[in-house]
Order: sequence, then structure tokens, then C-alpha cells
Amino acid sequence: MYKVTSKWNHQDSIKVEWNLGKRCNYDCTYCPSVIHDNFSPHTDIEILKSTVDKLSTLGKPIRLSLTGGEPTVHPKIEELIFYIKYKEMYLSITTNGTRPENFYFKQGKIVDQYVFSFHFEHDWRSVLLKIAELKIYGDMSCNMLVNVMAHHSLMKECRGAVQKLKDMDIPYCIRRIRWTEGDHDLFDDMKYDQNDLDWILQNDSS
Repeated sequence: MYKVTSKWNHQDSIKVEWNLGKRCNYDCTYCPSVIHDNFSPHTDIEILKSTVDKLSTLGKPIRLSLTGGEPTVHPKIEELIFYIKYKEMYLSITTNGTRPENFYFKQGKIVDQYVFSFHFEHDWRSVLLKIAELKIYGDMSCNMLVNVMAHHSLMKECRGAVQKLKDMDIPYCIRRIRWTEGDHDLFDDMKYDQNDLDWILQNDSS
């Protein structure tokens, strides 16, 4: 499943957001079951490559963003990355950062951008350490951005993470959570302490 977000004649490129599948190794309370689970089958690599081939026929440079689920849990993700870059497409990967560190070092030499997500219901600190190692020792050409998922009941962790990202001069975006399932209000804005909400609006670097 992929979405071409724009194809106007006056634009120089086409941005494509590609959801590789629902499989994810996380189970965040705010993530809807329609886009994640831990059992859906992985899409066959030949189907993925065929999709890349179809995208390459659109007639303009492609800016491709891989999402999920968690795209890096696909067993053939490295093969897909190399195929996308063989087709000379810009490639961004949105990831929870739970692959081994060597994966990011290796792929970071050809991927154009990593968008890491901090999910504070899970071990975000280990992801932060990987990002720090990549920044210091990665010898990579790719950009890095962090989506800070600002859960209303975990704002202490959120504030701490943002300060560490500032200290390391790593770009970030604070994401206010939009609840999609369960016994929740639609937006976390309705649950934030006003001081926390003001802090988010003041500190979002996006």
C-alpha cells in the first residue's frame, strides 16, 4: 500500500508514503490495529520490487518514505533498500530504532534520511544511544530526525528526551498523540496538563 501525495506538473518530484505492512514489534496503546499487529504476513520481496518499478515509471524523481507498522522488521528490507537506491530514488525510513546498531550504520551510508520515533511506553533510551552513536561514529551521509511521541502521562520522559536531543543538536518534532481506539478522547490535547501543553507548543522544533 502506498500513497502518491502529489503529482502536479509544476512540481519537480513526487513524494510517496509507502506503508510496507502492518507487522510491528511494538504495541503502542495509541496506535490503531488497522495499521499495526505482530502477526500479519510480510509482503513478498518481488511484489515490493515490482512496486518500485511501477513508481519509477511516473516520469519524475521519486521521494520515497517507508513506513508501517515497522518497515525494518521485513526480512528482506535490506534487499529492498538496495533496490530502491539502484533505481536512484530518494529514500527516507521511519523506524522505531530497534534494529541492531550495525543495521543503521550499514544502511545509513545509502539511505537519505532516518526518522526515528521515541515511544515512551517502550525502551526509548536504547534508541537514543543508537542515535548518539550514529551521529558520532556513523560516517554517514543521511539526515536524522526524531519524532517524539508525547504521551500525556509520560511527559517527564518526553521532556528529558527533548533536552538530550537539543544537547546533541539532533532535529526533532514533538508529536501530540491522536487517540484512535479504545476509551480515549480524540486528541491528547484534552488530557495534557496545561503546563505540558504550553511546553510542547514552545519546544516543538518542526
